[in-house]
Amino acid sequence: MSNHVSTLEKVDVHKSIFETQISIRVKMLVFFTLMFSVVFALAFYWFYDFSTQLAMDGLARDLTAIAEQAAVNINGDEHQTLYEDTALPDGGRPLEDERYLDVVSLLDLIKKTQGMAVDSQGNEIFRVLLYTYVATDEPGVVKFVGSSSALNDPPSGAEFRKSYEPQSGAMRDGLNRTTVNISEPITDQWGIWVSGFTPIHNSQGDIVGAVGVDMRDTTVVALQNRIKNAVIPAFLITYVALFVAVYLISYGITRPIAKLTKMAGSIAEGNYDINLSSVATDRFPDEIGQLAEVFQLMVNKVRIREETLKKQVADLKIEIDQTKRNQQVGEIVGTDFFQDLQAKAKAMRRRRGGSKGSKPVEEDNPGSS
Repeated sequence: MSNHVSTLEKVDVHKSIFETQISIRVKMLVFFTLMFSVVFALAFYWFYDFSTQLAMDGLARDLTAIAEQAAVNINGDEHQTLYEDTALPDGGRPLEDERYLDVVSLLDLIKKTQGMAVDSQGNEIFRVLLYTYVATDEPGVVKFVGSSSALNDPPSGAEFRKSYEPQSGAMRDGLNRTTVNISEPITDQWGIWVSGFTPIHNSQGDIVGAVGVDMRDTTVVALQNRIKNAVIPAFLITYVALFVAVYLISYGITRPIAKLTKMAGSIAEGNYDINLSSVATDRFPDEIGQLAEVFQLMVNKVRIREETLKKQVADLKIEIDQTKRNQQVGEIVGTDFFQDLQAKAKAMRRRRGGSKGSKPVEEDNPGSS
């Protein structure tokens, strides 16, 4: 029965060692992994948002500068008479008209000075496209006047006096003030566009139209893609490195604890000859080493006390046995049977002594051995 109990206790000790070791490691891994994930997610969000906002601010400045440059160099009076000239048909591109040619030539020049970009298919395209437009009596509808693509071969872009209903309010607002549309880019078959708009004034300072600048949204998208492509691999590498580091650190912390616990289990089974100094480290002393030293001191004191207790128990057992023996002898001597037997023995000695003529034999003391 005692062996069975000892075996169960041993199993419980080893079971608790295993559970404690795994539990500490798992807790450390989960805690540091979650903490790193939250910190990294916040840092990534801030950096992503901050970089994107910087790029968008730069785009807004570029769009505004390009639109204002075009509006300042367009003759507002000629632009107004060009649009109001009823001799010109709607649609098409009246390149034979000097006023129209002046407008589209200026827009084409500014377009070419802004350089090239690369589309999703890898083709080189102009970075910006420009056009002019005017308000109409129909709410929410504008009409184009000139386009920077009118001089292309073949001509393309917005046609003369062609109606258009803007997708964003920024284009309509451009007839009143300088504005940009970056937060809600326009998507079509040619790509994603951000736009800037500014009014055109005539010689009297009246608004007679507006310049629109469409820029392919390659800067912001490219920046966002670069951030993703650079940060995500770095995140994965750092994540793996952190996981390995936390695992090794947790192993270094839990290993001496598990070793100390295993030794404690052996001591609980009565083995006091274990040296706990191997748990402590002289190079980097820590609380675990102090615990091992205190535990070693406790084990030595327990061993001394147990040895002293065993000796006391042995001495007490001898005294108890001697007292018990004396008590048993006294009980035997005090019985009637023993008294009768002693009397008969005395009588037999007297008769034997009398028949031989010798001196009487002294009586034995009943209590003598």
